[in-house]
Amino acid sequence: MMSYSISQWILFFFYYAFIGWIWECCFVSMKGFYRNRKWKFVNRGFLHGPFIPIYGFVAISILITTVPIRAQGLAVFVVGSLTATIFELVIGPVMEKLFQVKYWDYSELPLNYKGYICLFVSIFWGILSVVLVQIIHVPIADVLMRIPRAVCEICSILLIILFTYDTTISFNEAMELRDLLETLAENNETMKRIERRIDAIVAFTPVPDMNELRVLSENLHEKMEDRVNRLRERNEERINKIREHMQLPEFDGLPEREEWLKKLEQRHIKFMEKSNKQYTYALSQLKRNPMMKSKKYQEIIKLLNEWNKDEK
Repeated sequence: MMSYSISQWILFFFYYAFIGWIWECCFVSMKGFYRNRKWKFVNRGFLHGPFIPIYGFVAISILITTVPIRAQGLAVFVVGSLTATIFELVIGPVMEKLFQVKYWDYSELPLNYKGYICLFVSIFWGILSVVLVQIIHVPIADVLMRIPRAVCEICSILLIILFTYDTTISFNEAMELRDLLETLAENNETMKRIERRIDAIVAFTPVPDMNELRVLSENLHEKMEDRVNRLRERNEERINKIREHMQLPEFDGLPEREEWLKKLEQRHIKFMEKSNKQYTYALSQLKRNPMMKSKKYQEIIKLLNEWNKDEK
């Protein structure tokens, strides 16, 4: 097993990343069908292409670490389970720290640790490891060993180029999503605070929390570009309403007024400077990861997922 060339290991990585993508797509699509009674294929994963890297990395790690014990089923189960669990425990917090969202979350399952790992999932990884090492990999390796070395090298180079390109695009999308969530949350929170202060001075009923976003979910068949434009318009209307109330006599001489107006303007500029394309890129991450969660932005994620639900 350790006699494979680098190009063959690379092809193994992409093969198992592809198998993982098939499994995730089927699982998430079936889960959506069970909940909504409507079939919709979900292109699952962080990337656009048909690969979920963690499956490839875990598979390669399991194949390497179980070389001395691959004939011992129990040992393979234990090593494979630990290897995959460590991967999830390390990669999960790193991705959440970087993107401010969880791309998987086991919080609803018993015996989990902060939603990153779970005993039942670890057992699943162990079983999968035994199946991988003792059943699946044997014929796959036999087929790959028959392919000329030069062909393997060419295929591995092409796949790495495509993978790098996809990873770059997907990383930028994830960063756009993080920025979108942060912008929407900060923008809404700033206006809520000001509206509540205004309410304490005049009879002004503040807009309910997140109402400006929720209204946009009424027409789920509206195109994403139109929804983004409507969101901008409603944001502008809400700010103008606050500005009008702050021109009332009750606010004359109020030291906070200029500071509030300045904050509103700063938030609005940041909100408006994003293009429709950037919003679309960000929301494509939500499409591919419908179970994405975030402690900080969960309500906004829920509403944005409603936008994505039946988009044309």
